[in-house]
Amino acid sequence: MRQSATLVLGVVVAAGLTGCAAPARTTTAPGNRSATPAPATATTPTGPAGAHRTVTFAAADGVTLTGTLFDAGGPSGPRSSAPRPTAVVLSNMGDNDPRPWQAFAPSLAARGYSVLTYSFRYPLRTNSFSPAMAAGTVPDLLGAVAFAKASGAVRIVLIGASLGGITVGKVAAQVGAAGVVILSAEQELAGYGLSVSPAELAALAVPKLFVASVQDTNTEFALTRSFYQNAPPPKQFQTYPGGVHGVGLFSTADGDDLRRRLLDFVGQVAPA
Repeated sequence: MRQSATLVLGVVVAAGLTGCAAPARTTTAPGNRSATPAPATATTPTGPAGAHRTVTFAAADGVTLTGTLFDAGGPSGPRSSAPRPTAVVLSNMGDNDPRPWQAFAPSLAARGYSVLTYSFRYPLRTNSFSPAMAAGTVPDLLGAVAFAKASGAVRIVLIGASLGGITVGKVAAQVGAAGVVILSAEQELAGYGLSVSPAELAALAVPKLFVASVQDTNTEFALTRSFYQNAPPPKQFQTYPGGVHGVGLFSTADGDDLRRRLLDFVGQVAPA
C-alpha cells in the first residue's frame, strides 16, 4: 500500500482467495446506495456453511450495507436462538470480496461465535479505487460493529486483511474491541488518506495478532512488521513463508495453520 501497485485492489482467483493488486487512482466518490438504514432480512439456509442469513445495516454515515450473519452452531444449524455474547467481524481486502471470509466464518460459528462478513460500500473489484472509497471503509466498519452489538454481542473481535486490516487498526480502540487480528496490512495507505494514527494505535491496548508473508509483494513484509512494532503490547506476530497476500493464505499449505491460529486467538481473547 505504499505505492499504487501494492495493496489496494486484488484480482481474485481460485475461489476468491488471492491478494490485492493495484487500482487506478480516481477522484470519483463511491455511490451512496441509500441513506436510510435497513433492517436485517432474509432466510436462514443451512448446510456445509452452517446457518447464515443475509442482513442489511447502516454504516455510521447512513449508507446501507449488505452482509452475511453466521449464527453460532455448525452445519446442523444454530445451537441456540439466543444472542451470542461475542461477535467476530471480518473486514475485506481491497478487492472487497467477502467470500474468503465467508468460507472461514463457519469455523468460528461452530465454536459458538456470531460472525459477520460484509461488503464495503464500493463495488466488487472496482478498477477505479479512490480516496473517498478508502475513507468510507471507516464508517462501514463502525456500522458493522454497531449492528453486531445491536444483535446482542457484548464483546467484539475485529479481523481484517490488507485494506481491511488498516481499517480495523483505525477503528478497534474506538469501538472497544476485545481483540484484533491484522493480516498483510501496513499502518498507512499512502496517497489515499487512510492511516492508523500513532494515537489510535497507542490506544489499542487489547491483544493483537499480526500476520504476514515474508515475500509479500503487495504489502511488503517490513511494512506489516513496522505496524506490529509500533503497536503497544500485548501483541503477537506470525510469519509465513512465500509471498501470498492476506486471505490468499487460506488457500496455501499454511491455510490450516492460519485457521487454527485465528480460532485459538479468538478463543483466548473472547471466549464464546
